[in-house]
Amino acid sequence: MTFKELLPYHALTVISSSISYSIFLIIIEPSYRAVIAFFMILLITIIPYSVAAVPLQIFLNKWPKKFNVFYLFTYCVVAILFLYISYKLQGNWSDPIWNYRKMFIFAVGAAIIYWFWDSVIMNKKEYPYY
Repeated sequence: MTFKELLPYHALTVISSSISYSIFLIIIEPSYRAVIAFFMILLITIIPYSVAAVPLQIFLNKWPKKFNVFYLFTYCVVAILFLYISYKLQGNWSDPIWNYRKMFIFAVGAAIIYWFWDSVIMNKKEYPYY
């Protein structure tokens, strides 16, 4: 199958992961503005998932395996690097994550959620990937 034929699966993975990550963040840091936060986080997380996770997903799914621990580890490393670099590029004017333990939890949570949806949606034995 070509990338064009698999694009709906990639989009479904990104959207499912963004919704799940929004719920995850609201559970970790509840707020009285949870509904607004849910939609904001949902819209914001679509970008990093599309920029960092989809190309990695395309590469890893050349050899599709459901719930592969190596894929989870790869997603975790890329998520940690992506989050760290994106916060360092913001400069000194903004430091939204003050402690790196929290950054690690956010990144690993995002990676686990994406890995889960990748395993459920993309890794099917019915079609050969690329």
